[in-house]
Amino acid sequence: MIFLIINIENNLLYNQITRMMVDTGLVKMLRNISKKISYSMGLMLVAVGLLMPLKAMAQEFTPQQNEQIKKMIQEYLFRNPKDLREAIIALQAYELKQQQKSARMALVAQQKNLYGSSVSFVAGNPNGDVTLIEFFDYNCTYCRRSMKDLMTLIDTDPKLKVIFKEFPILGEGSVYAARAAVASMKQEKYIEFHMALMQVRGSTGKGNVLEIAEEVGLDVEKLEKDMKAPYITKEIDEVLRTASAIGINGTPAYVIGDSVIGGAVGLAELRRQIAEVRKSGS
Repeated sequence: MIFLIINIENNLLYNQITRMMVDTGLVKMLRNISKKISYSMGLMLVAVGLLMPLKAMAQEFTPQQNEQIKKMIQEYLFRNPKDLREAIIALQAYELKQQQKSARMALVAQQKNLYGSSVSFVAGNPNGDVTLIEFFDYNCTYCRRSMKDLMTLIDTDPKLKVIFKEFPILGEGSVYAARAAVASMKQEKYIEFHMALMQVRGSTGKGNVLEIAEEVGLDVEKLEKDMKAPYITKEIDEVLRTASAIGINGTPAYVIGDSVIGGAVGLAELRRQIAEVRKSGS
């Protein structure tokens, strides 16, 4: 974190910073700090290192002033370490709030790709009052562990809609499995095939995907042909772009309401998130 001294006579700069500080909860603290610092030019201490570029701020002062400011800040922080801790906490809260706001905006922008795909498999109640979207990879150990949680939700929550997003990020074997899974919808065997792929021990790929397909009753010759369809490539590419746009870079990940949830968070947490969406009506 970078602490800077702002000349209160520079009204434009001061007002810009003050507006950004309001949501962080730092204003009250800064007033207290400013009362404790004596400086002939009437300077005020503000913590804005994470909010404004240092270069732009440094141009406001002479080298001599910068040295004075640096010394003053160091002395103050040594005497008042509690204020530094409070500033860090407040700025972290501000950053989290901004990240959540950005995530919500990204989800709104990606509504069509998230909910409007005619290719993504839908389980549960297609007219459910809450939609859960899962991004997964067939070679993801945590996705395999989480499959039971998702199937439990589908079996026990009659108002839940679940959308499966093939998100193959763990290599060519994952891509091959994802293509096969999407193609299996042509034979109406997706959920059986999906569950079988998720129960594999070890790697999933060309060496065992077709064998598993045969075991669940798929016509393997037709499946191989269907896997080459351009719409499957388009679907997977679209999921990859959508995930990137909303900040998903690992698996499993979930979208529930206006929240993006990363990791195998467990059945209880998924239920809590679903209940929150129902409660809010969003």
